[in-house]
Amino acid sequence: LVAAKAGGPPDFSFRNLGPTQYGATPADYQRQNYDFAREAWIEWAASDAFKFRMGQIATPTTRQLMTSPELQQFVDVSLASAFTGHLMSGYTDRNRDHGFMVHGALGCNNEWSWMVAVTNGDGGDSIRNVIDERTDDNLALSARLNWAFLKPTYYEEGALRQSTCEWYGEIGGWVYSYADRTDGPHTLWGDTLNFGADLALGYGGFSMTGAFTLGSVTDIPGEADIDTTAYLVQLGYLFPGTAWEIAARYSSVNVEQGAFTGDLTEIAGAINYYLNGHGNKLSVDVTMLDETDADLNFFDVYTGIQPLPGIEDSAILIRFQWQLAL
Repeated sequence: LVAAKAGGPPDFSFRNLGPTQYGATPADYQRQNYDFAREAWIEWAASDAFKFRMGQIATPTTRQLMTSPELQQFVDVSLASAFTGHLMSGYTDRNRDHGFMVHGALGCNNEWSWMVAVTNGDGGDSIRNVIDERTDDNLALSARLNWAFLKPTYYEEGALRQSTCEWYGEIGGWVYSYADRTDGPHTLWGDTLNFGADLALGYGGFSMTGAFTLGSVTDIPGEADIDTTAYLVQLGYLFPGTAWEIAARYSSVNVEQGAFTGDLTEIAGAINYYLNGHGNKLSVDVTMLDETDADLNFFDVYTGIQPLPGIEDSAILIRFQWQLAL
């Protein structure tokens, strides 16, 4: 999470715990800690209100990370969501981990849903085992509660589930606690706590996703505690009677450690053309990133590009995607 500079403020970038020890660079981390399988689990259900799932699972977190990539308005998640994800086990923007989860839905129309997970904190890296020298002693606990106070939209972005002159709305809260350790020898790297609230709201062709997240990292060896704040506002409009949708979003991340503070912001726009819903669509988005402190240096959290130290960076991402989700 943090690589301290000698005599200077911290360098916020991926802390590559396992592979770094063997010569990999931080930019290589996601490639070395990423499975080919997104999820693989078995589930037993006593009722809609209580189900037990075990395996490689998607853990409870902020709404945008709960939404499958195929069901999102933009080509990828926001800066705020990517940063939130990299504070969790695995240090990637996809919150997969190995363990078990109990979850269910309650209410007359299953408008309340809940989930609680206990996972091993290794993220998507399934090659670790008891004889692997990179084996961790991590533990992650996470939970989420969601309430569809209007018509539910489930974990999907955009207006494809909506009807003309009809509202939908869901609100959720979540918490994620992560004890970060390595073994051989047993080493404490810090304790992370993240929590937040999010909202999905829409009417007719309009859609909105909002999220607010607070986080802290404590007991970092030789370093001050870190406090983080992230928020997201994303708006979309699906033109009635057409397959065209436009979307815009703003997200921001603030990091504080001791006397140091810094911000990174994202302003983005997207155009979608739905040939057959999310299963067959064309998307193009443009994202502008701006850093307000020359020592912040966490561009690689979102772009995979290591920024230049001591320079206030800015970047423009232009992405095009033809999605076929069968």
